[in-house]
Amino acid sequence: MASELLERLSQDLELLSEHVRAALDEFGTLLAYLEGRRGGGTVLLHAPYTEAIPVLQALNGLTFRGRILLALDPSPLSPTLEERPLTGPTRSPLEHLLEVHRPQRLLLAFPGEGLGVRFPGGKETQEGWRPLSAEGEPLTLHVQAPTGLTYKEIRAYEAWESPPLPLSLPQGEGPYLGAVGRALGIPTYGVGMLNLRANLEAVLGLG
Repeated sequence: MASELLERLSQDLELLSEHVRAALDEFGTLLAYLEGRRGGGTVLLHAPYTEAIPVLQALNGLTFRGRILLALDPSPLSPTLEERPLTGPTRSPLEHLLEVHRPQRLLLAFPGEGLGVRFPGGKETQEGWRPLSAEGEPLTLHVQAPTGLTYKEIRAYEAWESPPLPLSLPQGEGPYLGAVGRALGIPTYGVGMLNLRANLEAVLGLG
């Protein structure tokens, strides 16, 4: 499966490279650099690779300042050595992106609406997702990236919270990976896939 996914990613890289500067990192994350108007910093927009089409559609023709680094993460599709399917993106590929690129802001696409400004903490156990304080150990998985790189993922994620933004969008619980950005001091928000373009326009319009 890893080789098939890598082939798909490589084909998509060729297609993206015809339009924008694009790359594939060691975790198999597909990167695309979108340049906006002068001024502003770099925003890292992180989304599952499975959402590539709706995310690219939302970005098409979008007006913004600075740069958007779009990161399409294939980790939800990556196999684990325990042969257990992943139920969402993993921590290590995102940590790597943030440490290398150090964006001014992190936006995490998630299956919701409006903005995600907090997460209460949670873990994935044999019985499913639970609060961090609940009984049961979090799953410890060994994940194989499409590139062949393997890494350990402990499916436990700390709570995080970001200040609400002065926007007329719903603002509530967001994606579980937000603590990765907050730990590095990077302003972090979830952007809901429902009405994604409107959500991005609102957030990016703040400058």
